Amino acid sequence: MKHLLFDFGGVLVDLDKQRCIAAFQKLGFDITPFLGTYRQAGIFSQFERGEVNEQEFCQSLRNLMDPNGSLPTDAEIIEAWEQYLLTVPEERLEMLLRLKEKYTLHVLSNTNPVHWRMAVDGYFRYKGLSVEHFFDKVFLSYELGCEKPQPEIFKAVVDGIGCDAADILFFDDAEANCIAARQCGLQAIVAPANSLWLPDAERLLL
Repeated sequence: MKHLLFDFGGVLVDLDKQRCIAAFQKLGFDITPFLGTYRQAGIFSQFERGEVNEQEFCQSLRNLMDPNGSLPTDAEIIEAWEQYLLTVPEERLEMLLRLKEKYTLHVLSNTNPVHWRMAVDGYFRYKGLSVEHFFDKVFLSYELGCEKPQPEIFKAVVDGIGCDAADILFFDDAEANCIAARQCGLQAIVAPANSLWLPDAERLLL
């Protein structure tokens, strides 16, 4: 096993669904029907598959809101959506750097341009480094046009890395995604949130 593949949301970056829900409530919109535990629904899923851009995403949300109310701007919607993500703790960044000395590191995420921009512009700006210093390749649902746990996304990872599927160890906080990865030939570990996966990563350094 030579390649480590990490989910982004919940494994690397901490999430706060309730904070995001509250932010949208202030805009007069209930997003709870769209937010799954590990995967979004409706227009949010379309956004994460790259089927709509940011402007279309915002307009679609406004179309679902009360037309008699005060409709939010694109900037207000994007700011509310940003509230879903909190931070990547330093201990995880340090672990990634240690693992990078022994393995190639990659990301596979069901995500969207807004959240990944936060990663590039902020979360992986650390000690003069950037996201390219942490990961060899990045596989994002909105660029690939499919989402975990679809087998197509794991095939794209294997082809993109250019290795045998069995040489990849996948960390994801969703059991369903880990099962799907194993069915595609990858190794997979369920990686609980709040850094509880760090002991598993530590063992890889022995």
